Amino acid sequence: MGKLLWKQTGMKPISTLQALHLLAETFDEPLDRLAPATARDAIAGWDSMGALSLMAELDERFNIELTAEASRAMARVADVIDLLRRHGALVD
Repeated sequence: MGKLLWKQTGMKPISTLQALHLLAETFDEPLDRLAPATARDAIAGWDSMGALSLMAELDERFNIELTAEASRAMARVADVIDLLRRHGALVD
């Protein structure tokens, strides 16, 4: 369903680099400290408030509804990138 909602918005998918920029903004983290392998625990801004901000960004920008349970299960940046890919929001 997420993929269908994404396509209905008419928005264009983003690149992995753009996704990293989005996460850097969301977590107020320097871009050069983020990579797909970066662990959630290594990102100070990915605390409970950061997780809520991420949920809001994904919903607002991509119409991807991330549950609190799914958010808590994310352990690294690659988990967010994989989510975007599964929903058709990532081009690479």
